[in-house]
Amino acid sequence: MNVIDKIGYASAAFGDAAAYSFINAFLLFFLTTTAGVQPAAAGAITIAGAVWNTLVNPIIGYLSDNARTRWGRRRPFMLFMALPLAASLFMLFTAVELLPEIRPLYYGAVLIIFWTAYTGFFIPYLALGAEYTQDYNERTELRSYASIFNMLGNLVGLVLPTAFVEFLCGQGLSSAGAWSVTGVSVGVFAAVSILLTARAAKDRDIGVPREEEERIPINLKLIFSEYLQVLKLKPIQYLLLTSLFALICITMFSSDLVYYFTYNHGLSAGQVSGMFLYRTCICILLILIVQKISAATDKRTSLLLVFAVGAISVLIARLTGVEGMVQLCIFVFFVAVSTSIYWQLMPAIIYDVCEYDELETGKKRQGAIVSLQGLVEALSAGIGSQLLGIILQVGGFDGEAEVQTQRALLWVENSVTIVPAIFLVLAFIALYKYPITKERFVEIQKKLEEKKKSSGNSPL
Repeated sequence: MNVIDKIGYASAAFGDAAAYSFINAFLLFFLTTTAGVQPAAAGAITIAGAVWNTLVNPIIGYLSDNARTRWGRRRPFMLFMALPLAASLFMLFTAVELLPEIRPLYYGAVLIIFWTAYTGFFIPYLALGAEYTQDYNERTELRSYASIFNMLGNLVGLVLPTAFVEFLCGQGLSSAGAWSVTGVSVGVFAAVSILLTARAAKDRDIGVPREEEERIPINLKLIFSEYLQVLKLKPIQYLLLTSLFALICITMFSSDLVYYFTYNHGLSAGQVSGMFLYRTCICILLILIVQKISAATDKRTSLLLVFAVGAISVLIARLTGVEGMVQLCIFVFFVAVSTSIYWQLMPAIIYDVCEYDELETGKKRQGAIVSLQGLVEALSAGIGSQLLGIILQVGGFDGEAEVQTQRALLWVENSVTIVPAIFLVLAFIALYKYPITKERFVEIQKKLEEKKKSSGNSPL
């Protein structure tokens, strides 16, 4: 696998991060400060999207595993979902003149469209990575390329929005209008990157002749039965718990940092963008370092180290306090440690379970397995946002006030320190129980090859 192949695959990670980080970091903020939705209701909107995603993920995974089209198994989903993804981002960040009671229903419906489009491209895209290579270290390298594109996507979805909104307001647009333009801009960037990967993967995701194309019957009983089989695998159970806790933590950080920078530290929109840019640069540096560490040890050990350092550092920050720009930069450095490496290592770890599943069951279910990751991703985003919405409302946060009460500021601070640290500890415990190390994976590959030879299915 050459560098061009890796870059071609990694391109869609830009769109993944741009869309996902934009929703995670700014949707709750936009809904509560611009669209006129109460914090608890805004959190409930995210839960509605998460519940919907629990139903969509298994279907997408099953369809992408069983698709037989002239364009391949994975690419049609990526091609078809790019445009709805862009459109839903525009609609989510456009303030609508509806009755206050109706407004949450509108945004909830649009969020369902977003998660359907996001999942529709993300699951086939993630599964495609397992088919690029079966080498333990090369998978980490492929995901490292994708992680760098993730960080570049964060520039569009996380770093630029506040500065871009401020710039557009300076040009005469209202705050609502500026957010709307920003939403469609992020959507277009995301869609283009997804389409580029779909084109680049043409020789990797090979289709069948037109006359052999088949329409896939959607048998929900069969789909969910398949998922129950996958869920019985112990490694999957531990990884899903790890992902759930880690992603709730990441959602809490991403969603609350805007509030924390704005209200607790009084940063301007430009300074907020600057802090997110600084965080992104740190993340890119960490990706390069962790790639070397995971090659010398293994992916599991590296991620355990990240969870431990992250939890300890943010707890220390809460106990000692964060005063001034220097301490804030140190704090953001450890937030970067807590949040960036997950995306580099967890997909590569999940790929390894595909071989474990094939050895145990004789089935190739990459789409089904990685769709569980997508399901947990959406569910954790909903739980994290709902939890933050409840904390902000109980803490007395007022989206229309320029200055918040001390009680509100305290709970904004707790939501970027104590609360995410708890979930990092839970993620550490779950991953510690995960049994597939580098040595164990090599054993699985050998047994799988022996099994193929004995059944006459070896490619040799």
